[in-house]
Amino acid sequence: MRELLIKNGFVFDPINGVDGERMDVAIKGGKIVEDVSDKAKVIDASKMVVMPGGVDIHSHIA
Repeated sequence: MRELLIKNGFVFDPINGVDGERMDVAIKGGKIVEDVSDKAKVIDASKMVVMPGGVDIHSHIA
């Protein structure tokens, strides 16, 4: 099962009251989980915004 750890991002999650806090987001098998193993791929999201479940609604279709 694939694992991913997004570290140090500014997380916005209005449903859970998270408003721009610097946090890590762990993903396993396509779902957000509490923690992942040391073998997980790590993405440094410093200075980036992380919005779990967010969708980019700005797109252009040619």
